[in-house]
Amino acid sequence: MKRLGAIIHIMDNLLIVRADSTIEHSDFRENLLVMNSRMKKLGKIKEIFGPVKAPYISIKMFKDINSSEIKGLKNERVYLQ
Repeated sequence: MKRLGAIIHIMDNLLIVRADSTIEHSDFRENLLVMNSRMKKLGKIKEIFGPVKAPYISIKMFKDINSSEIKGLKNERVYLQ
């Protein structure tokens, strides 16, 4: 598992993540699986945007994640499988 970054914003079925400074741009791309530290699959990378040195990543969440789980995700670190 590689650390992707931390969730900074949640809206509808999207998570916005600020990419970690230790991850290289070549390590992530669209449709890669994203999970939390407890190995729960959260979703897949939808889009990468922002500056190249400090990109942001939108993650489309899977439908099986309930609303109580979603509320607890802010500021949580997420990882690539």
